[in-house]
Amino acid sequence: MPPSRSVKTLGSFYERLEEILLVSLVVLMVSLGFLQILFRNFISVGIVWIDSLVRHLVLWIALLGASIATRENRHIAIDVISGRLSPGHYSRIQGAVQLFSALVCLLLVYPAVRFVQNDYVAGKTLAFGIPLWLSQAVMPAMMLVMGVRFLLRGIKTLFPGNRGGS
Repeated sequence: MPPSRSVKTLGSFYERLEEILLVSLVVLMVSLGFLQILFRNFISVGIVWIDSLVRHLVLWIALLGASIATRENRHIAIDVISGRLSPGHYSRIQGAVQLFSALVCLLLVYPAVRFVQNDYVAGKTLAFGIPLWLSQAVMPAMMLVMGVRFLLRGIKTLFPGNRGGS
């Protein structure tokens, strides 16, 4: 059964949201870094909270970027056998690799949730009272998103004719 129009619309909205968030966070990170450089060079004083905030922005940027790369099938891949196999065999291996990648990502969701829970219980905060757990919540969320994307692509690759419908 093909996805409904509302599911496709929701997926498109999420993809656009991912891209807007990624670009916004990169602009924010670069701006904060530039501001820190200006303050250190011209006033001889750094802003204490910028370094910590930038580190957490890097986490968000890396995982959002990985999620987008997974969506577009442009993630890092080691390919040493594609030229030695027939397209059919290569496709099956690609499907299996996608499913294995899904398994790894989905298995990482639980420990990532536990990690975030630990910081939630500890009550630690970043600058401006931003809860530390909130900045780290991107880890289980993006592992789940990437796991689902790998899973769907693996199924689609292994079973290309299984589209449903008429």
